[in-house]
Amino acid sequence: MKKIILIALIALLSMPVVAQKTTKSKIKRVTVFLSGAQIHRTASANLKKGRAEIVFSELSMAMVPNSIQVKGKGSFTIMSVSHRINYLKKAKLNKRIKEMQDSVALLTKENSLQQQYYNALNQESQMLLSNKSIGGNNTGVNVADLKAMADFYRSRLKDIYTKMYTITESNRKRSQKISLLNQQIQQSRQNYQTRVSEVVLDLDVKESSLAKFEFSYIVRNASWYPQYDIRATDVDHPVQLHYRAMIRQNTGVEWKNVKLTVSTGNPNSNSVMPHMNPWYLNYYTNITSNRGLEKSKMENDYEEINEVLMENAATDVVYAPAQNKSMGAANNSSNYTHVSVGQTTTAFKISIPYTIPSTNQTVNVKIQKEELIASYRYFCVPKLSTDAFLQARITGWEELNLLAGNVNVFFDGTFVGKSYINPSNLSDTLDISLGKDASIKVSRTKIKDKTSKLVIGGNKKMNLGWEISIRNNKSEKINITIQDQLPLSRVKEIEVILNSKSGATYTPENGFLSWDLEINAKKTVKKRFDYTVKYPKKYVLSNQW
Repeated sequence: MKKIILIALIALLSMPVVAQKTTKSKIKRVTVFLSGAQIHRTASANLKKGRAEIVFSELSMAMVPNSIQVKGKGSFTIMSVSHRINYLKKAKLNKRIKEMQDSVALLTKENSLQQQYYNALNQESQMLLSNKSIGGNNTGVNVADLKAMADFYRSRLKDIYTKMYTITESNRKRSQKISLLNQQIQQSRQNYQTRVSEVVLDLDVKESSLAKFEFSYIVRNASWYPQYDIRATDVDHPVQLHYRAMIRQNTGVEWKNVKLTVSTGNPNSNSVMPHMNPWYLNYYTNITSNRGLEKSKMENDYEEINEVLMENAATDVVYAPAQNKSMGAANNSSNYTHVSVGQTTTAFKISIPYTIPSTNQTVNVKIQKEELIASYRYFCVPKLSTDAFLQARITGWEELNLLAGNVNVFFDGTFVGKSYINPSNLSDTLDISLGKDASIKVSRTKIKDKTSKLVIGGNKKMNLGWEISIRNNKSEKINITIQDQLPLSRVKEIEVILNSKSGATYTPENGFLSWDLEINAKKTVKKRFDYTVKYPKKYVLSNQW
């Protein structure tokens, strides 16, 4: 038995002693994806020869454990890397939360002290009121003593009640502030973690030395989306495109003074290539009821007309800061951004540090600024609106690796509305509305001698004509595009015939008429078109004109 115990002791003594060391790490840079982010941290530690366990603590609970990567420099071998949750250790409170908690404690203490003062004043008032008798049953009180005592009671009680009222009001205001602070603390704590995530390294140290580590991991609860500003000064200059990344994160750990990279990649997307299986045909008996045929015929008896929809300017109001012309324009983050285009993604590396709090609030970071060539024209669809819109036709935008996103449009320093960039648009021209111009007057009226209705046998024939008038009240000539339309037929019994178009370009596929006009200053141009619709009189047409 003694021999067995001795052998066990020798085995225990011969086992290497693993020294555990918790080491602080610092976030150096962050790559933010469309969904998720990659955190890059650095750390250093003095290691002694032998086996060692290094713990990187106070990490995000939103970490994806499978994404951890570790590199090191020094005389050691990384034996294993693991991840764990430390339930016994609490995460550090955010500085702002700690300040609010201290404020709550101070206000609560002040309320308690003032309440005790209030209680003392109340006791004094009760004592005065309970001892208001100033003479015995058989002893009279002279007028002077009575007046002096009444003055004393009145003055003292007034002073007491005034102080009690002041304390009550002060405590009420402090209690309101305490309630608001507690609500804000509760809201803020939802965005900061209370438990601690840790990465543990098992090392075999060859010799005592200083070791340096770099490790990275993916976190959830972080993202960015694009937003754009298009700024035009006048019709004689190119437009400026400002590309902004709207970044937010709720990982439980603040990214303080870190260098950001914004990537169009998404590590959460499925990277597994699809596999195609054989496609086998099956069959069934096709039975069509007469009721179904009748329903189909009824649906085809109605004509549909395509319409052009125009989007009004957004109701959001954005104010552009005025610049002092005597001073140079300030730089922004786009001056410190390097764009790197990869095989499948685009990365915007920003060389100046940013702080992104873990509050899920959006931080606006400008990542690119480009000048784009634009031609300008006016555009009007008088059937829908007689307003003439100034339009910038931008080229070259498809080379900027843009994502789909909203656009704030500014013209001559004024916000004029919103638009949308869609990179999947096959057109190489991006049309942006810069707002209405009241100096261009457009009208659309029916031509009486071109409008008539006839019934010939079993058919109806309807003629309709329109005149569009464009007046340029500006002091310079303009280019304007006018659009109108004809109805389209989906059944052979209904026939639409274009009679005259006054030089318009007609697209039969959608029924659109388009005039590209150049109108001199203070001049008026008129354009006419008319068409005929033939159809059986038993039909009732909808959406005619």
